[in-house]
Amino acid sequence: MINVISSKSKNLPLKDRKRLYQILITAYAETEKEMWGENYVRISFEDYNKLIENDEILVAYSNGLVVGGIRHYVKASGIYGFGLLCADFGKTGMGIGRTLIGAVEKIALERNMKAIKIEILRPKDREVEFKTRISGWYQRMGYKYTYSQDFNEVEPTKALDLVTTSCFDYYVKLL
Repeated sequence: MINVISSKSKNLPLKDRKRLYQILITAYAETEKEMWGENYVRISFEDYNKLIENDEILVAYSNGLVVGGIRHYVKASGIYGFGLLCADFGKTGMGIGRTLIGAVEKIALERNMKAIKIEILRPKDREVEFKTRISGWYQRMGYKYTYSQDFNEVEPTKALDLVTTSCFDYYVKLL
């Protein structure tokens, strides 16, 4: 059983923050290496803690152990977003990601949002098996592909750090 709580509601202990952060860093180092290279660090521990303090992180627990997390936030008027989704690779198949996204969707509905918009970063010049799989997974949960945009247009300075030309694929789910 997966339980999801707001990071702020429990005043997340340092040991849980560190475990969640390590899950996040491991997940992104593995799933984003085609775009950013080896040993990619998605976000600093300090910046991640700011998101926790701002109550933007939901934490998934199983049997009292942190197993994943997700950031949720207002993206635009009536539009909610999420990102930094991560789950312990050793717990694959438990429904951690689906449970976290379900919790975000519930919050978005409670806040009278009309839709959730997300993006998936992927290389432009080749297919990456994980990115194809995650795209299908989101689509099975009702997220519809809407368009792609060159990452350089969205984040020109950060794009300089890419090891390959990449783009965002955008998906929307109406609530």
